[in-house]
Amino acid sequence: MRRTNLARARGATLVCAGALFIHATARAYEPATTHAGLTARAVETSRLHHLLARLGRPLGLLEPLRIGFDLFGRDERRALQARLDALDPAGGYRPGPDGVAGAAHWVVAGAVLAKTPPERGADHFLDPATGKGLYDDPGLSGVAHGVRLLFDGGTSVRGLAAGTAFTLSGKSALDWIESPDNDLGLPVFFDNWERAVSLAEPRERESALVRALLAMGGVMAVLEDAGQPAFVRNDFRGAFLQRDDGSAYEQFVAEHYGRAGLPAAAAPVSRPDITSFFASADGKGLANRTQRRFFSEGTIPADVSLERNSKAADVLRRARESLVFPSPTLSGLVLRPTQHRRYLALEGHRVLAYENNGTQVRFFLDDAVYADMARTLLPEVAGYAAGLLNHLVRASLEMSVTGNKVTVRLDGEVKQGGALRVFAEDGSGRRRELPGVAATLEPGGEVAVAVPVGAKKLAAVLRGRDAGEPFVAAGEVTLP
Repeated sequence: MRRTNLARARGATLVCAGALFIHATARAYEPATTHAGLTARAVETSRLHHLLARLGRPLGLLEPLRIGFDLFGRDERRALQARLDALDPAGGYRPGPDGVAGAAHWVVAGAVLAKTPPERGADHFLDPATGKGLYDDPGLSGVAHGVRLLFDGGTSVRGLAAGTAFTLSGKSALDWIESPDNDLGLPVFFDNWERAVSLAEPRERESALVRALLAMGGVMAVLEDAGQPAFVRNDFRGAFLQRDDGSAYEQFVAEHYGRAGLPAAAAPVSRPDITSFFASADGKGLANRTQRRFFSEGTIPADVSLERNSKAADVLRRARESLVFPSPTLSGLVLRPTQHRRYLALEGHRVLAYENNGTQVRFFLDDAVYADMARTLLPEVAGYAAGLLNHLVRASLEMSVTGNKVTVRLDGEVKQGGALRVFAEDGSGRRRELPGVAATLEPGGEVAVAVPVGAKKLAAVLRGRDAGEPFVAAGEVTLP
């Protein structure tokens, strides 16, 4: 890369022999602190509490839920249990020895697991302008790529030889949340949200609900990374390879806010579809907003050397030419020599620090920039995450009892219907699907169902597609 800032960083890396064996990974916001806190703020702001209460979980977000490890295959059980056991008990979101945790804690645990191990973060990158995920310089391949990774601190000799090292590439965030390889993605969420209503045994439904909540948190974590500039500016090298412990901005947020000190979420954002929460043509996706307003460590302007007759316009032009992205742009810089640090401010917050020592104009990010970045981004990130959560559960089934019949109505923010299934629950909690009830239910439409003898509850689930993406609506009612 042509950037003098990165060249300095690489030189420093070569000086330190120990840095050759760092296994750098894309962590972005710290999972156990920042991701956990952002997700908790988003959950509290969302409508999930009221939805769970209406679905037979009277304590809502506080409802204790057990995951039945014995319901999974041996390999899946071992893998999931090991990942959950690795969570920090002090975080409050790790399930107890009996596999029980509160509903909100399961969502937070899913957000943390989405970045555990940290290599999973390679699939959280998204350039909103191109739709690409993490990709390295296209001219590097084969041995040259491996050597560059090694000397940038991106892998170890052992990992390079084994072919298992991080390769500075990954699926885009949008592809990753849809991928069948993602155990915390959208397919897992929708499948288990439906199964939490349709499975026969109470413990099966409870375990499916846990899996849905984990996947919900996993998808939210991917969106939250769209509020970290490095992840929307394809900046792994500059943001993550200059330090042993991740990006400087990531560490600033973790150290200054922790988990409990994060600011309150902004109001939940409403968007027309899942993709537009991330990126959209109207520029209102979180990745769009983050990319155009903030620099990351590796996408700041290159330093500009000054000559005796250098003019301000020429210095500004050369700095602008070194920019990787068209925005933020450079304007209003005070370029006369000074002993004091100056800042470029946009929309009321500092986005870039710079100094002119008489021979060079140097650009960089510092704690003042990180502080303004965090104050601006963190509430917005939580607001987008809350909005995405609301969008995922935007459809609902309203059920009311009249005599020996139950009326099912499709409500919520959907414009198309889907196939309705209705289930009767007996006194032991076991459910069976009622034959002959399957029907297509449109928004605002109703279906009347006769109550079978001995039923204690009726539950219903509808799966459909709206604006090209799936949704699941659920509801239940206790019978008099």
